[in-house]
Amino acid sequence: MNYYVTGNNVDLNLGGFELMFNSLRLNMNNPQHVKINEILCSIDKDVCKSKNQFIIDAIEFYIDNFGKQILVKEDSDIRYVTSDDLDDIKQELMEAAMTEARREVIRVLGTAVSGRGMGELVTRTEIAPTAPEKEEPVDDEVVSGLATSWMPEM
Repeated sequence: MNYYVTGNNVDLNLGGFELMFNSLRLNMNNPQHVKINEILCSIDKDVCKSKNQFIIDAIEFYIDNFGKQILVKEDSDIRYVTSDDLDDIKQELMEAAMTEARREVIRVLGTAVSGRGMGELVTRTEIAPTAPEKEEPVDDEVVSGLATSWMPEM
């Protein structure tokens, strides 16, 4: 019994074998096609099992030597994010946030230590007209106690 399947890329299941059919058309007016047809018609069965296997081997050799990327168009727009990718992104964001927080703390501390932060709020015109008043320092016991507790003991 012979089976004939028409159409391109037709799936057929014959006795447990899943077969995919693709057609190969050769134009006898094209010298390249004539050359291929001569080879296919005169294949040595000792060297190659069948025409089908010869074509499969030739295509596989071409793919192995020239790469699948050249032949197959892949959708580069679609990319799936894995849980590992999410963990990497999370780690990068945490590191960036920590770096930015450190920079901000250093900037604020530098401003406070240099005294520019509070002094910039008061304009020079407000400072100039006032005469310096001599006030005696007031000793606040609570503030003194806290200040001495923060200082390292010697």
